[in-house]
Amino acid sequence: MIDMAKTSKPAAPDETLKNLEREANSRLQDARGQKDLVVKDLQESYFFTRPRLSRDVSSRSAPSKRIEDVDDLATGIGPEVSEDFATELISAFFPQNVRWAESTADAAVLAGIEENSAEMNDLKKLLPVYDATVFAAINASNFNAELATSLDPDASLGTVAWWIDAPGGGRPYRAEHVPTRELEFNVGPDGEIDDRFRVRHVTASKIRSVLPDQELPVDVERKIQSNSKAKIEIAWGFWRDWSKPHDDEWIHVLLVDRKLVHHTTLSGFGCLPLIIARLSPDKLHAWGNGPAIKSLQEFRILDVITAATQDHVDLALSPPFAYPDDGILNFEGGLESGKGYPKRPGQRGEIEKLYFGGDADLGFYTVADLEKKVRRKFFADYPEQRGDTPPSATQWMDEMVRSQRRIGTPGLKFWREGPYEVFRRFEYLLDKDGKLDPIEVNGSKITVTPNNPATQAQDAQKLQTAGNLLNAIKGYFPVTSQAAIDEMSTIENMKRLSKDEVITLRDKETATQLVQQILTQAAGGPEGGDNGAS
Repeated sequence: MIDMAKTSKPAAPDETLKNLEREANSRLQDARGQKDLVVKDLQESYFFTRPRLSRDVSSRSAPSKRIEDVDDLATGIGPEVSEDFATELISAFFPQNVRWAESTADAAVLAGIEENSAEMNDLKKLLPVYDATVFAAINASNFNAELATSLDPDASLGTVAWWIDAPGGGRPYRAEHVPTRELEFNVGPDGEIDDRFRVRHVTASKIRSVLPDQELPVDVERKIQSNSKAKIEIAWGFWRDWSKPHDDEWIHVLLVDRKLVHHTTLSGFGCLPLIIARLSPDKLHAWGNGPAIKSLQEFRILDVITAATQDHVDLALSPPFAYPDDGILNFEGGLESGKGYPKRPGQRGEIEKLYFGGDADLGFYTVADLEKKVRRKFFADYPEQRGDTPPSATQWMDEMVRSQRRIGTPGLKFWREGPYEVFRRFEYLLDKDGKLDPIEVNGSKITVTPNNPATQAQDAQKLQTAGNLLNAIKGYFPVTSQAAIDEMSTIENMKRLSKDEVITLRDKETATQLVQQILTQAAGGPEGGDNGAS
């Protein structure tokens, strides 16, 4: 069995175990009920965004054969925008070679430390080292490689999940995408994700590769021995222990064919291996509301119009025709491209086309308009050049800032449930393995501060506003601005807002000396500002 707990619960009376087993199965059933509310939306969204993917999203039984209906799909924009959306999420929340979370002490703790004190300087040096240790573990794992598999297309549906654990043996930590069919969860009394289960149906002959050391019930062992191809349901469950509302404590159970075989208690930030992140959720329903679900109406209309336009083109390229025969023209069954239809002889002409035209341009224009709406919902409406005159740099930046601000709104929840929890999980595993030295200030442990697209958009807006204002001030008041603006402090602020880690600034004293030398040389004086005749 995968080791997910520090300590196991002591043996409990049989009645207590039976009650826990009934509670676990009841919570799993309620979580499945949450998926039942959105199962049709999930299946239809998968049809439009990943048509060759199995759309059997129920965890009640083993996966069935994939539905062979790919040829029924006429529009192909779904997979395209789903990939673009996954790329945008990676760029916004998991940027490569960038620390997308940073550690800091609580504001109350920092308030008690003087800004330039030795304690504050030590803290500023230790925090980057602490973050570097966590991100070294993340980069050494397969998490970054697993992102593309997990986000496309699940993120476009609004819910994505990972299983992150330590395989042991000194190997790097391992992340695994949890597909929708294996995921069941429910919201708690606070509206946040509470009950969560991962359900797998494993072939009997392979169950020991999943649970190598776990003792199994007698009837399960008998089932394995009688039929090596039988399917065994394994469910890992977690839910919050609300009897201790002030503690971050969770109950963990392992069910095999709905029978309790293991239970324990997990505590601490990052203790859960099953991480679930959602986009645009609400307080009453568990599953997220991603852009694919929001675009279902457009997808349906697009599919119908695209199919009709393709049929129109087919008729135009290979129109049906009529030829003289003893038959009578009958269009009750419609017309097929390239097919001949008999007509009464003696009528005008021998062979004639049977093509009644139609406005194909209307279909093309409608499709283009609908695709534009879909791209906007998927945050893939990148700046476009309208007309012959290219946009200015300021106009282009304005559009990019608006796009970043839009993805930041539904992304606030996603960042808290996704990247934040991923960082906490690796932090927990490192601490458990004794590979992470905790940082304490006056006995208080550090917390994580979010760095998400909303704040990045705000920072970009501040930079843009400051740049425009700076240009205006220097243009209108060139002499006064030199005396009024602290250029070194301004440069430091702009560097901080841009989150740049490449450019290195000199200290203010050195910079002031070099500026003086440059001004002296420009005035025709000797280097270093020494006295002498020019």
